[in-house]
Amino acid sequence: MRILFIATPDVAIDKGGLYTQIINSKKYLEKLGVEVGLYDIWHPLKEDYDLIHIFRADISLYDTVKRLKQKGMKIVVSPVFASTHNLLTLRAINLLNGFLNNFKVFTLHRFVKEIMELANIILPNTDEEAKALSYGFGIPKTKFVKIPNGVNEKFYFADPNEFTAKYGMENFILYTGWIGSARKNTLNLVRALEGINKKVVFIGKIIDEENYTQKCLSLIKKNPNIEILQPLPHDSSLLSSAYAACDTFILPSKFETPGLSALEAALAGAKIVITKRGGTREYFGDMAEYVNPGSVKSIRDGIIRSISKKEDKRLREYIRENFLWEKVVEKLYKTYLERLL
Repeated sequence: MRILFIATPDVAIDKGGLYTQIINSKKYLEKLGVEVGLYDIWHPLKEDYDLIHIFRADISLYDTVKRLKQKGMKIVVSPVFASTHNLLTLRAINLLNGFLNNFKVFTLHRFVKEIMELANIILPNTDEEAKALSYGFGIPKTKFVKIPNGVNEKFYFADPNEFTAKYGMENFILYTGWIGSARKNTLNLVRALEGINKKVVFIGKIIDEENYTQKCLSLIKKNPNIEILQPLPHDSSLLSSAYAACDTFILPSKFETPGLSALEAALAGAKIVITKRGGTREYFGDMAEYVNPGSVKSIRDGIIRSISKKEDKRLREYIRENFLWEKVVEKLYKTYLERLL
């Protein structure tokens, strides 16, 4: 089997969750004997692939998907779709797009919808994502097969001592990811941490979202419990160690699908506080604290509940049993065979 992976042009710039998903999908498919290519715009496209797997239903890939379909290629799409809109609003937007299209006016949702209409199969990460796409965009349910996100088993064996020896900290609250990001909800997180007498570690890149970022940094400076560390490479043993050394990992984003860093931290043994938006409950069940990202009180209460709880090994064992990359990619491989080949 020969497969070509195509992703949005920015995928390798910051090497975030989608990059990790693509690289691990490639790695474990190749272990199953599949030949996987990564699309390079500077080289002519070979047409002897059995299928094309598109990562993210995005306007930047619309023309690419359309041209591939015209060539008769079989198209698989991992939509990586998340929205703060409810189902009725999504449906209304897309119905309105249908009307506005007559006047050559449309929103970006039109391109998401058309990419999914061109796809042979669609692979959401959660049932919640599938429901949003099916009901909100009017895509037939028969097109969907849920393929969850995965996690590397190395985090299960993470040693807390490396991080503790280097920084002299343990049993702290940990956040990893962009700092100063509205989507990651940094401002509400920092506000929620006020008055919680426990060490907090932020590991990540400070991004520039102007006034929003400045408000975040100003509040962080006023909180002596918060320490910002430089971003760590995803394959760094120090990052794995930080997950294992912390008490609670916090990810109160406006939405997640479901947040690879939270899966990694859970597998390393951390307690989890996470946004309730984006199908996160499908991964963490009743073994995490769920918060409303729009409520500072909800985030603060979730953190307090988590740091007050005793250590519980159920979650890390559940993640290991269900979401390791080997198992996720085996399901992906079977889906290719059963639905397209």
